[in-house]
Amino acid sequence: MTGLTTATEQQPGPLAPLREQDYRRFFIGSLASNLGTFCQSIAQSLYIYQETRSTFLVGVVNFAQFAAVPVLAPIAGTIADRYDRRRVLILAQSGALATSGLLAVIALAGALSPMIVIVAATLIGVTSAFAFPIGRAFAPALVTSVNLGRAVNLDSVSVNIARALGPVIGALIVDRFGVRWAFTVNALSFTVLIGALASISPRFQATPPNRSRFRDGLGILRDRPLVGALLFVIAACAIGADPPVTLGPELAHRFGGGDTLAGLILGAFGAGGVTGAFVAGAESARHHRKVARLLGLLVAGLLLFAFATRLPFVLLGSFVAGFGYLTAQTRTSTLLVRSIADHERGRIMALWSIAFIGTRPVASLLDGLIGDLIDLRVAALVMALPAAAAIAVSVRLDRQRLDTSAPTTDRGGTP
Repeated sequence: MTGLTTATEQQPGPLAPLREQDYRRFFIGSLASNLGTFCQSIAQSLYIYQETRSTFLVGVVNFAQFAAVPVLAPIAGTIADRYDRRRVLILAQSGALATSGLLAVIALAGALSPMIVIVAATLIGVTSAFAFPIGRAFAPALVTSVNLGRAVNLDSVSVNIARALGPVIGALIVDRFGVRWAFTVNALSFTVLIGALASISPRFQATPPNRSRFRDGLGILRDRPLVGALLFVIAACAIGADPPVTLGPELAHRFGGGDTLAGLILGAFGAGGVTGAFVAGAESARHHRKVARLLGLLVAGLLLFAFATRLPFVLLGSFVAGFGYLTAQTRTSTLLVRSIADHERGRIMALWSIAFIGTRPVASLLDGLIGDLIDLRVAALVMALPAAAAIAVSVRLDRQRLDTSAPTTDRGGTP
């Protein structure tokens, strides 16, 4: 924990990384791309639900969006440590642009079907499998060390601003103009990120002393148990974030709302995340204790989301869950980044992608299946269980840290 303690001695402001030009450009491009992604995400969920009235198939399209991550992230991680990360990111985003552009053309031509949407989501997921770990490994090269924690925080802020606004914008577009224009907006958003990547010059990228292999990252998990524990907490946060996405459309329907209400439910989750990033986003020497408390907010929010009988409390539960989710995930991701060297960052970020993104397909399928076969409340409760387990892990890590940092005494009792 030495690196974290040092990092917190001079805490920069929440927006400090934006004063660095290259990171600012990357942040703007990522924000635009994330807005487009969430705009399409809610649009495809709404389209699938409108066409099929199946929460399970909503889970299937969300599964398709992330299914490639656990399969391809290991390859992406080794590529991130072996090749120029900026160029690989541009290639990945260009593939996403081509796929989303084709989907928009098909939709504008009136030839859309649920199967086409699921296939397109799968293909975009393939590009995301490369973009997620490489982007996470790439961002630290755009900021100075003192701003690293805040940059990791802002990466999550970018996603959650998009999570708050994208579904609302996407739902409004679907309601007023149809899903084809939501898909078009997503296609255009990738051009902003590609332009930003083309205009920046990251610091020198360290290369591994030996050939980069994904199994070396697994060796790090074996040799450094803390890294494995941090990845478990990140996976628990990711699973806990699924109910507003997968269950939102049916929950909105139960409350007599339409597409816009489904967007508001997911938007409340994102708004909670953005609020948390600014209120509780700083690094801390007592990292694990604070993460346990934030995970408690995630669990409490999901319980309120699941059992509320009035819409304002559903939105409040979504907001509280988003607050706990983002702050716990961001603090843990920051500690993870600080715990590894640059030449191994790609492989560890591949493991991060499997934990954070790769768990989402399974969570979406399970969430949708339980929601269809049993009840939405039960589905949300099941998604909260890993976060509850992560609280216990964080408490144990905090106690271990206190034990190892406590002063020892000799037999005479002298410190």
